[in-house]
Amino acid sequence: MRPKTALLSSAGVILASPATRWVAEQMNHQPSLCPLFRVTGIACPSCGGTRAGLFLLSGDPLAAIKANAGVTMFLLVIALLTAGGLVRPAELLGVAKPYD
Repeated sequence: MRPKTALLSSAGVILASPATRWVAEQMNHQPSLCPLFRVTGIACPSCGGTRAGLFLLSGDPLAAIKANAGVTMFLLVIALLTAGGLVRPAELLGVAKPYD
């Protein structure tokens, strides 16, 4: 990752931290929209994934793990692979390659 890109990414995360933390806290007090959980009372593997991502962005990995450990680990692995240059964000998002 280029130094300028890393600096801008870090600044974005720092500036977004209070807002993402607030949204995650608000979501903790809302009823679940998961159909499986509503019908059976059993949380699906992705329940809490949005909150986990928001807690991770706000800089609270422990709260992210409490929300959903699997999604937290997945997001951390993707972030490390992207930061290490092994995976490009466009490939992760499925952006088509232009014709040469």
